This record gives sequence, structure tokens and C-alpha cells, in this order.
Amino acid sequence: MKFYFTLLLGLVYFSAFAQKPEPNELRIVNQIKAINTPSQAFAPLRFLASDELMGRGTYRPEIQIAARYISEYFRALGLREVPGTQDYFQNFDIKTEIPANAGALRVGTQKWEIGKDLVKTNSGNNDLQGNLIYVGHGMAADLDKVDIKGKIVVSDLGFNDSSTIRQAMAYFRSGAKEKMIKDRGALASIERFKSSAQTPWELIPRYYTGEHPQSEEENPFGIYLIHDDTSDLKNLITSSNPTGSLLASGGRIKTYPSKNVLGWVEGTDPDLKKEFVVLTAHYDHLGVAKAPKMEEGKLDSIYNGARDNAVGVTAVMDAAHYFSLHPPKRSVLFMAYAAEEIGEIGSKYFENHPALPLNTLVYNLNIDNASVNDTTIVSVVGLGRTSADMDIIKGCKAFGLKAVPDSDPSQNLFDRSDNTNLAEKGIPAPTFSLGFTKFDEVIMKRYHQLSDEVGNLDLAYSYKYINGFILSAKYIADNPKQPLWIKGDKYEPAWKTLFQKN
Repeated sequence: MKFYFTLLLGLVYFSAFAQKPEPNELRIVNQIKAINTPSQAFAPLRFLASDELMGRGTYRPEIQIAARYISEYFRALGLREVPGTQDYFQNFDIKTEIPANAGALRVGTQKWEIGKDLVKTNSGNNDLQGNLIYVGHGMAADLDKVDIKGKIVVSDLGFNDSSTIRQAMAYFRSGAKEKMIKDRGALASIERFKSSAQTPWELIPRYYTGEHPQSEEENPFGIYLIHDDTSDLKNLITSSNPTGSLLASGGRIKTYPSKNVLGWVEGTDPDLKKEFVVLTAHYDHLGVAKAPKMEEGKLDSIYNGARDNAVGVTAVMDAAHYFSLHPPKRSVLFMAYAAEEIGEIGSKYFENHPALPLNTLVYNLNIDNASVNDTTIVSVVGLGRTSADMDIIKGCKAFGLKAVPDSDPSQNLFDRSDNTNLAEKGIPAPTFSLGFTKFDEVIMKRYHQLSDEVGNLDLAYSYKYINGFILSAKYIADNPKQPLWIKGDKYEPAWKTLFQKN
């Protein structure tokens, strides 16, 4: 089956690049170019990636200027406002937590201090006393064997002895274990961290003592990591079933206003206009560095984020310009997400508070970028997973680019951007990215670096990339068949549930 699908995809590529453009396609290509001239196309890019916006950091005031700029652009085009939004804004608050900076776990004469060998990883302060219980890796099978109600639970980081540090920390950040422990009535959860050459303990306090996003549902339940390389805590608990005290203070929560920016164009087909193709990109970036440094011959401190992701937002805005003048058969929703860089917060908010019914959103073509190392291609993260492949391939080809699948699957890019949140609901949602063959030194030279600026971006390639995005979206929006996931895809069951397909 895998060989057959690979062969079929290869034939699709071959046929797409062997055919000459049809007259109607040439008409549309010329139409896009006439509307989206280079000076028009790159105006949003130059503004969003300018020094004046100070890197569009989520917590900086300039992010509000970026949002207002996008909304007024939508207003000037005459886009419709989505019900429930105001000035094209879907407003929400981002809560961040600054964990406790003082306190300790005391067990008998032994003490583990916050900031030294203990960290509290979520907000809220604790002043607890109770029996400590060790539960192995703290998985469901471990917890079912003991009564942890009213106790301070100590477990090993990860889900089994074979967990790598990376896997263990990813599972820890998911909160799945802590939820099981909390739901069983425990007072707090402490996971034992053992250092490795790649991940020493010193990195943990540095990461968790900084300000970071809080989950949408506030969770005051105490979650801790403890440095226990020599198993002192584990041995103490298993030998004496002790009582301990757990004190944490100095934690606080901050709130920042944020907004997704939404507008839409109604489709022309009486039936298909009830469905939406969703075009998305995140407009935030990293803000300003803590200290300036020399970057390509100049002292710099601003993360301009031209590639990540001003060019993506520009493509969505340029698409809005084109479709406002030439609506396709389906309706099109244009959306600039907030706060992707701190954990896809904006797209998660939309997922949980959809401004339109999710079952009217039949496809999401998202844009997110790191950088580019091949200007002959567009890297479509998710190509080969939805039925809209041919529409994207044709749209890119018309502007001299080849649409290719993600060539570096080790990065797990599909599940690391805003597209994931709609995909989880069942909506086919690939990401349309600048061309890359692998995450090499060329990519890393710009990705999340101070040097990601318009001045060193290949604008000739970017122009073709943006126009290829617009035409791909048009083909998808005009296709009479509803897009779907390829049979067997992990998100196919969610698609069937959302659209009530057998």
C-alpha cells in the first residue's frame, strides 16, 4: 500500500509538471500578478518586520500595533467581520505564570530548596504537610496499586525506564501524569529528575523560573521537579514512609490582552459558500533580545521575524486582497493568529472558542516558516495527507515552484504549528512553508535569529511563493469536492466525527 501511494504521488507530480498551463489558468495567474504587484505584495512584510514593531513579541505593546495594522487592512478591503468579533478582533487574555521563587521540601533533617535543587513549574503557592509516597513512574497501573489521596506523590520522570530525557520532558509538559495524580486526590506531584550530559539539572531552574504561559484552565495543584541524582529522596520514602512539608511562595500570575484577527469573503456558489477555506498565519515573533550582539556587521537586538512569520501573514493579507476582488466558490476565512511562539496560544483559543462552527471549516491552509534553503520548491508540511494535494501542486507550479512534502520528518513539524489545533478537530490542515530540504546551517542561520530580516530575504522567490499560496487556495476553494484526510491518517476519525461521515 505504501509503495502504491508513493507511486501515485509521483505520477501526480509528473503529470502536474508535464502539462502546459491552460488558458484559464494563465488568465488567473496574470490576474493575481496584476492585483498583487511586488510593491503591493511586500508592503505588509516591510511593515510587520520593521524595527519599529520591536520583533512583535507577545508581551510587548507593539504587538497591538501589528494586530491593528492587519485589522485595518481587512477593513480597507471590505472584508466581512465574523459575528462575535469587534474591529476584526477575537479578543482574549493570555495568562502567564511566574513560578514560586522561595520555599523548600523538608523531610526530616533533609531539605531541597526552590531555586537550588527544587523547582515549582506552575503558578500558585503551596504550604502543605502530608505523607510522601513513591509511585514508580506514576502511570495509571502504578497509581491503581496505592492510595494517594491526601499525600505528596513522588514519581520518576518519564513513563518508563527507557524514556529518554527528551521524551520524559515532553510527557511532563503534557501534564497527563499530573492530571491522573490530581484526580486521585493527591496534595502535590513531585517528579524526580536525573541529570544527563545533554540535559544537566542546571537547565531546569533556568527554564522554569522564567515567565511562561499558563494553561487556559488555571491549575493551582502543585507540580514540581526535584534534583535527585543520588536517589536520596526515593530511598528516604521507601525506607521510612515519612511525613514532609512543602512550602512555595512568590509565585504570581500576569495577564496580557491578546487578539486573533479575522475577516472573511463570501463565496459565489449558492451551496459551496456555506463552507469555508481557512487561510492562517501567526503574526507574533520573539520580540527583543535581553542584550544586543553583533549580527552580520551591526549591533542588533530586534528579532524582526521576516521569514517567521511576517512573510506568512503577508501572504494571507495578499490573498485577502485578491479574493476580496475575485471571490471563489467557497467562502474564505482569513485569520492572523496571536502568540504562536509561546505555544500556539491564539490557535488553541480559536479551537476552543471557534468564531464560526467548526463543521463549516472544510480546509485550513496554514503558513509558518523557519527559513529557506531551496528557492525552487515550496515545502508543504502535510502534503500526501489530504485530498487537496493536486490543487496545491498546480497552484505552485503555475508560478514556477514545485510543491514537495516535508523532507525532514524528524522535526515533527506538522504537530508543531498552529495547523495542529484545527487538525485535531478533524479539519484537513497542512502548512505551506518556504522551501527547505533539511534543517541545516542555512536554515538555522536565520531561524529565530536576529538576522531574520527583509533585507536578506530573497524577494523574487518570496513573490512566487506568496502568489503560489493564493492560487493554491483558489483551487481548493473552487474544487466541488470537500477536502478530506487520506484514508488511515491519524486525524481521519476526527474528520468523520466533525462532518458526520461514515
